[in-house]
Amino acid sequence: MEPRHLDIFLLRCLTALISEAHVTRAALRMGMTQPAMSATLARLRVLFNDPLLVRTEKGMVPTARALALAESVRQGVALIDHALVRQDEFDAAHADQRFDVAATESVGFVLIPALIAHLRGVAPGIRLRTHVPDVARASHELEEGYADLLISFMRPVPEGLHVSLLLRQKLAVIAARHHPDIRGTVDLGQYIRWPHVYYTRGRDGSATLETTVDEALGAVGETRQIGAWQPSILSSAAVVAASDMLATVPEHLARHFEATAGVQVLPPPVPMPDVDIAMYWHDRMHKDPAHQWLRAALRDVAARLRVKD
Repeated sequence: MEPRHLDIFLLRCLTALISEAHVTRAALRMGMTQPAMSATLARLRVLFNDPLLVRTEKGMVPTARALALAESVRQGVALIDHALVRQDEFDAAHADQRFDVAATESVGFVLIPALIAHLRGVAPGIRLRTHVPDVARASHELEEGYADLLISFMRPVPEGLHVSLLLRQKLAVIAARHHPDIRGTVDLGQYIRWPHVYYTRGRDGSATLETTVDEALGAVGETRQIGAWQPSILSSAAVVAASDMLATVPEHLARHFEATAGVQVLPPPVPMPDVDIAMYWHDRMHKDPAHQWLRAALRDVAARLRVKD
């Protein structure tokens, strides 16, 4: 293979294809159409004289050659990115830039609308593309450039990332306004007797919030029964409002549901730790002036939300 036939864009595409092991997802990550990424993969296969991705019963998997290339290519692209980062001050008011932000659903509901409203007022050319992260791969998303910033409630903090606390929220229990047994307060007996709506990520992954609740109950020797699993914490309120089930959610969401979904908001019957919403970023973006400005803007938005509370 002649290295002169490779350019930085092809290397980025190669990294996306190896990381995602899926042509369509790699195309989305690179802002391309699926046919264009398929054509790029075909070109890369010729250049490297290797299929790079092969189809199996479980989907596409990288070849040994692709895996051997992956880390070196990532490091090379990161070095080029670092060399090209602008060192001048960031002019937010006149910037034309997009940031890719990974935000868990409840966090996005609380913070992202306020952040976008702030940007529209002071930096209208800055755009956000937000997606719900695969929390298990959050560090990789930041490392590989799929996300510029992660906003989430995570325990423990992933190694190798910078972190800054934005909001601290209490947990609250929600129940239907006309629940057959619960009025204004919920005791431990009621809490474990009535089934709960459980927020899950993917087929098998429980959210960090639900793990926190289970640990708090375990500390007093109790467990709860699960009546429904929901992929969206926002849909949990609708299930609660229409049934006798309970849910435990961050207080910001609970108060919103109280006003819009016909639920009552109750203190948990056992001590539960606060939910710390933080932003996380990789070292590759730590010194970037635009990224520094975005982090400062997020801190400002979060501070205003804390004052409202």
